[in-house]
Amino acid sequence: KLFGGKGLGEGTAAEPDVVRLTGNGDFALEVVGESHYQQNLETICGPRKEDGENLIVEARLVLDDSNPYDNRAVLVEISELQVGHLAREAARVYREQLRKKRHSHAIGLCAARIKGGWKRKGGDTGHYGVWLDIPVEGID
Repeated sequence: KLFGGKGLGEGTAAEPDVVRLTGNGDFALEVVGESHYQQNLETICGPRKEDGENLIVEARLVLDDSNPYDNRAVLVEISELQVGHLAREAARVYREQLRKKRHSHAIGLCAARIKGGWKRKGGDTGHYGVWLDIPVEGID
């Protein structure tokens, strides 16, 4: 089951539906490409801490049809900043699930966990990672 509720709006071509995606609390779907958005993640989390982050926030999944590398990509935003994409296969499964529910142009909202990003004495700095809490049936 992909959707934990109804779309929040009727939506139009200019204003897509918004759907809430509800997972089981496992945060099992890892976002890819977040290494390119470390500065955005640091902006979201604030100054780096010695122990890093384990922060739960809301993420937006936006269809990225104009992506020059993959016109079926799905980008992930937190606090209006891009933090990565769904992996290629996950993006295709997600889009197919949206299509089956007649939300082909929807923006998905879900819980996300940001982990890592520590800064320790001696210059040891960790990268941030992002995991999504959405159903992962059919997504490898």
